[in-house]
Amino acid sequence: MTDSARTLLVASALSAIAAATFVLRVRRHDADSPQRLIGELRAANAAALLLAATGASTLGFTIANGAAATAALETAFAMLFIGAAGVMFVRAPREALWLGALGFLAHAILDLAHRPGGLSTDLVPRAYLIGGAVYDACLAGLCFLARQR
Repeated sequence: MTDSARTLLVASALSAIAAATFVLRVRRHDADSPQRLIGELRAANAAALLLAATGASTLGFTIANGAAATAALETAFAMLFIGAAGVMFVRAPREALWLGALGFLAHAILDLAHRPGGLSTDLVPRAYLIGGAVYDACLAGLCFLARQR
């Protein structure tokens, strides 16, 4: 494992732990309290930033490996995730969290689609795809949990 991969793994784990801690704190507030609404808004904004970063990382891989067979399709998906993240900023917190959960789940499925017979396996390193799918699934679950009353 390279130092870059190790750093990315630690950063992902720490950010997932921080997000889980934040969501659990938000859920302690009464469902109709202003603190809960503010917490949901903050969680939605953080999720939007992470979804945009996820889409941007896919975009970076397609730029670096433009010769891959599915690079154009991957670019379109990346732009879709970045656009969805932008929409999250103008929606109500619970709706934005729902969109974030769907976006992260869709990105996890897209990561898992990179296998022989699916999307190009030359675009992204396999370990990154597996780790990304797990991370995306965790964030999707946290978005869903944050919006539950």
